[in-house]
Amino acid sequence: MSKLHKKLNIVLDIGKTNVKLLFLRNKKIIKEYKTKQTIKYYRNIIRTLEADKVVDWLIKKINNESKYYIFENFVCTTHGCSLAFIDFNNKEILACTDYEFNFDKYKKDFLKIQPKFTSSFTPLLEGGLNTGVQLFYLYKKFPNILKKTKYILSYPQYISWKLSKTYASEITYIGCHSFLWDFKKNYYSQLVKKLSVEKKFPALKKAWDVIGQYEINNKKINILNGIHDSNASYLYFLKSNIKNFTLVSTGTWYITLNQQASVKILEPNYDMLCGINAFGKSVPTMRFMGGREYDILIKKLKISSKKFKISQSNILDNLIFPSFASGGPFKIKNYSLRKILALSSDEKYSLICIYISFVLNFVLDRINSKNTIILDGPIIKNKHIMNIISSIRDNQKIFKNNEEIGTGLGASILFDIKKKNKLSLSKIKPTNKYSLKKTYAFWVSEIKRKNLLKM
Repeated sequence: MSKLHKKLNIVLDIGKTNVKLLFLRNKKIIKEYKTKQTIKYYRNIIRTLEADKVVDWLIKKINNESKYYIFENFVCTTHGCSLAFIDFNNKEILACTDYEFNFDKYKKDFLKIQPKFTSSFTPLLEGGLNTGVQLFYLYKKFPNILKKTKYILSYPQYISWKLSKTYASEITYIGCHSFLWDFKKNYYSQLVKKLSVEKKFPALKKAWDVIGQYEINNKKINILNGIHDSNASYLYFLKSNIKNFTLVSTGTWYITLNQQASVKILEPNYDMLCGINAFGKSVPTMRFMGGREYDILIKKLKISSKKFKISQSNILDNLIFPSFASGGPFKIKNYSLRKILALSSDEKYSLICIYISFVLNFVLDRINSKNTIILDGPIIKNKHIMNIISSIRDNQKIFKNNEEIGTGLGASILFDIKKKNKLSLSKIKPTNKYSLKKTYAFWVSEIKRKNLLKM
């Protein structure tokens, strides 16, 4: 059989900096290409992403590979908080907003019409991390943009539109800490109505819906609607046989998702929010910058060795307290590390692992995790953190995911949404080596005494 007869699917995975193009057969990556996402400015003011360049690069790669392969399906997954604005002539006005631009100029006015947390389950975040804040900024600063706009597209749906010429919306993106969705009414929020943009969002379609086709060499590729990136990763586990679980997805952010938790436990000041999975179900979520804090502490404490070696007494005398990065439930205090600097590298490293473990355990408690825990991402390379968590939470089953799935492979689940996904997991067994329950209880009491929780 010639290569040309081998059928592949395509995933475009757009991260904030890096863009990945994956050609897959089942869950196996046959070819992979990478590029960088670049920026430009709208009217020399609004920082935007050069999404059109990504599309040009994508089409060029598909065209080149079509000499060797037949493509069945395409889907795009992107980072959150980026919108495109299309006029009545189907021309781009602005594509796509960059959440790192400071959209806070009219924050005081926004507070007057901000949807209640009990309906939006969205905390007010910095910059452009709420798409509702982005829309309000345009409403105040550039009202003509919204007047000239026929459709507002989320980033994955912008890519799908460029290929299929079909407009659609998708719930995982619309419902991602946006202020755009009312979880109680299961419909667009009052903010959308107040800004008169309700009719500018195309009809909601499922992430896996085929919304159109892209033709190349007289062959048609099915274009799927697309999905938000963290929900793509979550979908990978959601489609397994494990139905009741808490996912800890790690990277720069440690994002903890527990679909079985009640929305009543959510506290906006603690960086708790609610997302919506691909099937339209609410997913209580809590975040902290675990990866960022780990890197900061490694640098600050000048770690040269990464062995876990410390006595119980040294732990109690030298506990690290939050926090060293934005996000999460704790205030940024830049806790003094002067005393800890005098310890050996192994002891310092041990205290870092304990600190990250304690913050994560606090998050797991707050998100009311009583079910199976799945650890995913870079955390699985740190046996010490995993063992500490398993020892403190020895009444729960804790697994690590053995596959580095990324959002791209998560999005590939959309090609056959009815199919069960077989996971490769390893159980993390509790060990007496890290018997830290009492130490953790003391740490939490000190957190409260020191008034380190955000209020």
